[in-house]
Amino acid sequence: MNDPKKQQIDVEQQRNWLNQHKEETGLSWKQLEARIGRSGSTLSLFAHNKYGAPGELIAEEVFVYRQTLAAKAAAASKAVELPDYYPTATSLQLISLLTWAKRGRITMAAMGPGMSKSITAKHFESCNSNVYLVTISPATSGIRAMLRAVLYAMGVASPPGDIQSMSMQIKDRASKLQDPLLILDEAQHLTVQSIEEVRHWHDTTGMGIALLGNEQVQQKIDGGSRAAAFAQLFSRVAQSIVRSRPLPDDVDVLLDAWGIMDPAIAREIHRIAQLPGALRGVTFTLELAKMLAISEHAELNVKHVQDAWAQLSRRTVGT
Repeated sequence: MNDPKKQQIDVEQQRNWLNQHKEETGLSWKQLEARIGRSGSTLSLFAHNKYGAPGELIAEEVFVYRQTLAAKAAAASKAVELPDYYPTATSLQLISLLTWAKRGRITMAAMGPGMSKSITAKHFESCNSNVYLVTISPATSGIRAMLRAVLYAMGVASPPGDIQSMSMQIKDRASKLQDPLLILDEAQHLTVQSIEEVRHWHDTTGMGIALLGNEQVQQKIDGGSRAAAFAQLFSRVAQSIVRSRPLPDDVDVLLDAWGIMDPAIAREIHRIAQLPGALRGVTFTLELAKMLAISEHAELNVKHVQDAWAQLSRRTVGT
């Protein structure tokens, strides 16, 4: 890529390209504004040679946009197609847990990062009716924000503002559904008040609840020193899974999904899977390793995998 300020930019060439690009893509000036970072009206004036000021600056921005498109195209040519959802042993256990929760139970899964709990929850939501997946974050840990997030998942675009009205609306909707299930992913972020409200929905409507998160979920709800605030919820947990690392079978299924047959690569992948990041770290590693192999016009080998992990392990892949 070239710095436009360090080379001569042909204004007329950039103008002609912009007009041709707009015609070929069917993009509006407003859509091009979002891509180039210059107002659509200014781009239109420049394209029609009616811009009052010198056009060098606009031409530079168009040139940069062209380079961005070229870089994306180059990256896409080397992109690795990732496998879709694949049923690992742990994922199938999660499916069983979610199926049990859908019968009107409270269930819990406390797992290390990269164990496929989120993708399994999304898969389950896609395959079943009346399932609502909400991913909790620090911003939605409090009761008001959590209520809004749950209603949004239920299809309410603009929930009412007060807590009581929102909670009543959730209960009303749940009571009219057959076997409703609320999946709260990253549930370790939930406050005591939020968890108590979720328990209340279960008690009053029979709605199933699945709490998914990291090991803190288990420590918070049924740890040996659990607070009395969670005692009522703990007594209602009908089934739970606690697992910090993937099973060997999980890794074998992943290798099959990627079409990995080389024993040396398989051994290295099994090693990486037991490190922080688990299957997510393995996925990142295989994606980068395949890109390295493509760039060398070579078959994937264990050296590519080791080089990819060496690059990725310099940063955190487990969160």
